[in-house]
Amino acid sequence: MRNFASIALFSLLFLSSCTDKTVKTSLENETLSLNGKWHFLASNEESEENLLTADYTKWDTLSVPGNWDVENKYAHFKGKGYYQRNFSIPQNWQKKQIRIKFDAVYETSKVWLNGKLLGAHEGGYTPFEFNITDQVLTDKPNSILVMADNTFRRGAWWAWGGISRNVSLLAHNDVRLVRQHISAVPNFDKGMVAIAISYTVENNSGQEKNITVNTKISGPDNEAWAPKTLELTTSKNGITTKVLTFQKPLEEVKLWHFDRPNLYSLNSTIASDSQELDAVSDKFGIRKMEAIGEQLYLNNEAVRLNGFNRVHDHRFFGNTEPDELIKNDILNIKALGGNFSRIMHAPVSKNLLQFCDSIGYMLIEEIPVWGRGAPNAIPNNPRTKKWLNEMITRDYNHASVVGWSMGNEIGNPDGEWEDMTMTPDQYNYVNDMLDHVASIDSTRLKTVVSFTSHLPLAKPGNEPYEKLDLLCMNSYGETYEKVGKAHARFPGKPIFISEIGDKQIGLTSDAEFSDRLIEQLDKIRTLPYVVGSSLWTYNDYRSDYKATPPSENRAWGVVDVWRNRKKAYKQIQDIYAPVQGLEATINKDEIAISLLPRNKQDIPAYIMNGYTLAYELFNDKGESVSKERIELPIIKPGDDALKFNFKNNPNATQIDVGLWSPLEIEVKTASSKKGSNPPVENSNFPVIEFLGRTHDGVGIGYTVSEKDSIFTFKYGKSPENLTEETTTNLKGAFKIQWSQTEPFFIKLKSDVTDWSPTKQLQE
Repeated sequence: MRNFASIALFSLLFLSSCTDKTVKTSLENETLSLNGKWHFLASNEESEENLLTADYTKWDTLSVPGNWDVENKYAHFKGKGYYQRNFSIPQNWQKKQIRIKFDAVYETSKVWLNGKLLGAHEGGYTPFEFNITDQVLTDKPNSILVMADNTFRRGAWWAWGGISRNVSLLAHNDVRLVRQHISAVPNFDKGMVAIAISYTVENNSGQEKNITVNTKISGPDNEAWAPKTLELTTSKNGITTKVLTFQKPLEEVKLWHFDRPNLYSLNSTIASDSQELDAVSDKFGIRKMEAIGEQLYLNNEAVRLNGFNRVHDHRFFGNTEPDELIKNDILNIKALGGNFSRIMHAPVSKNLLQFCDSIGYMLIEEIPVWGRGAPNAIPNNPRTKKWLNEMITRDYNHASVVGWSMGNEIGNPDGEWEDMTMTPDQYNYVNDMLDHVASIDSTRLKTVVSFTSHLPLAKPGNEPYEKLDLLCMNSYGETYEKVGKAHARFPGKPIFISEIGDKQIGLTSDAEFSDRLIEQLDKIRTLPYVVGSSLWTYNDYRSDYKATPPSENRAWGVVDVWRNRKKAYKQIQDIYAPVQGLEATINKDEIAISLLPRNKQDIPAYIMNGYTLAYELFNDKGESVSKERIELPIIKPGDDALKFNFKNNPNATQIDVGLWSPLEIEVKTASSKKGSNPPVENSNFPVIEFLGRTHDGVGIGYTVSEKDSIFTFKYGKSPENLTEETTTNLKGAFKIQWSQTEPFFIKLKSDVTDWSPTKQLQE
């Protein structure tokens, strides 16, 4: 069927879900965005003293949120970038508590207000804030200066530098509702849901306050629960936490599921002496993800699920994660059969989690403790505890988050591969962090991602096992054999293959999986303790890691960095589809559709409830002559094949059929017409893979060969008048300033190639 159209339609339907923040009321914290143009200086030499007194008008300007290394001038700069801007406080904030909040700055940062240091922060993916009430000027403009240092880097992904997420000023009363953490866990034996809401209230006044918390919950169909109240007393200039608990019959709620992501809204207000002081709104889901024996259970149903690692990366957006990019990526991942993964090696963006909540993609979040010799893998590490605290505090209410990971591929930096284990300090680090997470959140899975659990010296005592709910391991070859060895050493728990691959797929549209990888994906289905796999990766990503192609684009994805699909896209959709097979045949008399469910021991394997088949008939001219939809019964793994036969009344000659999930996402396709991939030409010129508008011009994405060093661009308003020319040594991506209203045509060559054909920017 028409997969792209379905995704585009669904993207529109979920626009509000992705960008939803909170329900706005007159009580809520007032917010003033500091996003926009900031002055910018990239320098590893300037002293802080000079920077605090600099003439900022002489600096460059960059957008916030943004990454400096998406710009031509700073594409390879590593180190310290400084951002400055002025702001004024609204008059009605005179008696308010005022904070400045940064949603993320990569990686180490310092913040000065009017020349005085507010503080520093380590960790490039989580929010931090400062109370500036006593320092901010209310009668004239204020100057804010931010240092962002991207020197720290772990992993193969690009360490995008800068202020990558929103910056906001927040105003609130002396007493505010800092957060509400919601646990809503079903008990299937008792037929009840235990609700626990932990309220954290901050009192910035010099007086003790008696506070009433009023709680209202509404469901997916806007049905309201009975209001609840909670009384608490806050100490002066202190923070108080108190928990409200109650139960709800299971039959009265709608559970959150990857096919039915039902969300509830929690709206809370706080009041003192009958004066309402603050309000907060959050969404949450009622669901239970647990490991029992060697299986994973979602809402009391054994499930085996697949997914994708997605690198927070785009050559023109960096890791700023605009809504449209997130929606298209996650909808594609769902269409590819993805429902569960450890999605990335670092805390993901808030808007990605909001969309995953709404669309039913489950994920494990991880802090960036990565690789052999990971510098932060030390016992009782306060830095990693802080990272975990910030991640879990921010993301606690998200139904899509079903687990926490302490790190990835942690191992001894010395010795031969076959002798690899965790060092005692690394082993103790993992166990310490598992204990720390358990003390913060007891409702989610706990894990760490291993690449040593199958090796000869792995055993309890040097490989985390006892405190893990789920064993995660990465494999890039001989996966079936490695998983068997890991299970023999560490039985009794489910194993999820958190990364699976064989080699870089390739950069071109005809790139496909190796036969070895397809064979391994098929063989691991037979292992009853393997509960799924996650492909590394969904998308190609920028990198300066070893073995990266000259384009700086690491080619592991089923889509490239510009999100163009490769041949591997359809391969993985068939491998990860919720059914084994879907076929459609047609002749002049009859139409036949057959659907073969998964086996009980298969990957994926789960109950399909609310799925439909949609088919479209075409005549011999390729014109659509009929469309129909078939409601499917509940399908369980191991069920018999379903067959549908119809008379060919319109005398059609071709049929396309698609399997659609309850979320109206097409997850499997079939056609009576045999498809063919267009040939990929071996050109003697760079290929323009992407043209797109930027905020001040046009971005170009292009291929790079081993021999290319210098690229020349000719461009203009028409193909006959390419009057402008520029040259660069940047590889793979380049930006050109251009009017937002004028058409744009371009061609390019390298120092060793001919000119490419002229290409037009399509609006």
